[in-house]
Amino acid sequence: MSDVPLTFPDSPPVEREVHTSEDDAPPSSPTPPSQATSAQNKNHTVEASWHALLNKVDDYETKMVKIWKEDIAALPVFAGLLSAVVTAFLIESYQWLSESPEDTTVFLLTHISRQLSDPTMPPAEPEAFHPPASSILINCFWFLSLILALVSGLFSLICNHWLREHTRQIPVKTTAEALALYQLRRDSLQKWRVPQLVATMPILLEVALFLFFAGLLHLAWTRNLAVFVVCIVPVGFAAGFYIITALLPIANIYTDIRRRRSEAAQWFRFICPYKSPHAWAVYHFSCMILRQLPSIGPSLYKRGLFWLEVVMPAPDWLYSDLRVLRADPAPFNLKVYKLRALDWAAQMFQGNPTMVPHFQNIFQSLSLHPSIIMSGILNYWTLVMWEDFTPSDVQEELADMTKFQETRRQGLGWYTSTSRAPSIPEPILHSKEGIQILSFHQYWFSLVDKNINVPIVRDLKDSISQFQAAGLSKAVNLRFFIPFPIVDKLWAHPSHEIRQESISLIRLFKDSWSAYPGPEEEGDERLAFIAALIKHLRQNDGNGHQSCLLTSPLGLEFIRFIHNEIIQHRLYEYSGWEPDSHLRDMLIEEWIAATRSVNGLAFIPRPEGSARLSIEVAYHGLDGNAVQVQERPDSVEMSQLGTKPLDP
Repeated sequence: MSDVPLTFPDSPPVEREVHTSEDDAPPSSPTPPSQATSAQNKNHTVEASWHALLNKVDDYETKMVKIWKEDIAALPVFAGLLSAVVTAFLIESYQWLSESPEDTTVFLLTHISRQLSDPTMPPAEPEAFHPPASSILINCFWFLSLILALVSGLFSLICNHWLREHTRQIPVKTTAEALALYQLRRDSLQKWRVPQLVATMPILLEVALFLFFAGLLHLAWTRNLAVFVVCIVPVGFAAGFYIITALLPIANIYTDIRRRRSEAAQWFRFICPYKSPHAWAVYHFSCMILRQLPSIGPSLYKRGLFWLEVVMPAPDWLYSDLRVLRADPAPFNLKVYKLRALDWAAQMFQGNPTMVPHFQNIFQSLSLHPSIIMSGILNYWTLVMWEDFTPSDVQEELADMTKFQETRRQGLGWYTSTSRAPSIPEPILHSKEGIQILSFHQYWFSLVDKNINVPIVRDLKDSISQFQAAGLSKAVNLRFFIPFPIVDKLWAHPSHEIRQESISLIRLFKDSWSAYPGPEEEGDERLAFIAALIKHLRQNDGNGHQSCLLTSPLGLEFIRFIHNEIIQHRLYEYSGWEPDSHLRDMLIEEWIAATRSVNGLAFIPRPEGSARLSIEVAYHGLDGNAVQVQERPDSVEMSQLGTKPLDP
């Protein structure tokens, strides 16, 4: 797929929006202060409002302290376990630092034996004891490991005392004073870096563990090479995993910042879940180093990195995640993280009847076209390509998914329901191509929804060209990549100028049809296109406005092209992937009925064993006027008489 920068024009306003969230809410007219005060006094007293605010703050503080205490609670257990293991090794290793009594006894007995055998031998002085360097190093590692483990346990007890005092409730005169006390304690915690100290304690234990591993490996190295090799493999794996998980969050942050600058289109940015105190410490340390080198700022900017975001880390992992969530403006209100959350929630909880009303309210509040909700959240990609959807359709699907699917499969809907779907892996919102396709579709639907004019149609055609230039038409692996409801509204629009301007889109559908090699395939999009085209040709707005396909030379030529292709590629014949032949017979019957007003169409042969029944056909005289004539029930179907049939 070619790397073509994607730029989207501003989408027109959608009048259907019903806002329930703060970020989607439109600006409202200001309420007069007197009315606002009156309404406030009527519903809540000032003291009740203070209590409500205090409860929110108290809930926040309680949850924050609970998380800290849970982190601290596991430290003494691990510290005690590590200390017990290290102590067991130290009981043996510390003896290597002093001379062994057994060695002294052996020396004295040897000397006595030599003197007895040779009385003239001078007395020998014992050599001063010097412990081996390896023994000193091993004991340094293990003693440090034991000390750090015990210090970590001590710090955890101290921090528990601090947090208990932080949350202690004391009598105060007013609720406002209690709120002020909460804030004073919170600011003091930050000032004295208590959160940083809490985050440091696990790092002390991790350092203690690796010091123990270092002593263990050195001991194995001095004793036996085979034992050393066996030990270094798991220890090396653990150390490598520890280092990599400390660096991956940093690499992920910098990569995201770089890609945000280099790619114009929005994409789903994942956050690295390897969030640990040592990873956060490494991230802050790297930012501190970069801040000391301001000369590399222009170089980083040229490479696509935002200098300020690189050197100014978020206060903690939570705010780092929020940076990702809020970093990029959502094109056409296509907030992919919110849509992905609704996609997952709908799959998990749509079967729960108590959740259906909530889903209906939430989906109704989204400022998106219903077709985008059906494809991006409810995964009806195939149907969206061929059928138009309304908010009531979304509500119907949420209320009874099985009934909705059965209704859509009836009649010609079987072909639009079973047509080929895009070849983008699920979940589609994780794919950059999937998000781009949804963005384009949202833009196209928003253009044709309201107040269509010639410039809007031209903008639509330009956007379709951009879609093709970006390679998205090939990425989806669909021959027909333009949702048919888009052109359905344009080709049957009451305005003659709109119909004339949009008639050129026929070329794209003709190219899509011609992209097929010929023989019918399972889930063939051509059959779904025929079904959608039948509905389009048979619609009438009640004011005598017909589709421009039936009134313009280019449109009539296109219909004749489709008709001849049906005959040439034998698309009128029953295929094995259909449940029965009645569906294909119905499709051809409907096509014949929809194209009766078109002159010059050839016979469509009747396949053997076909259950097709024809009631009447239209005969076109030389003046082009259709005359209804009766046909025998077992006769060959045709749309026009007096035209030579093509060879199948």
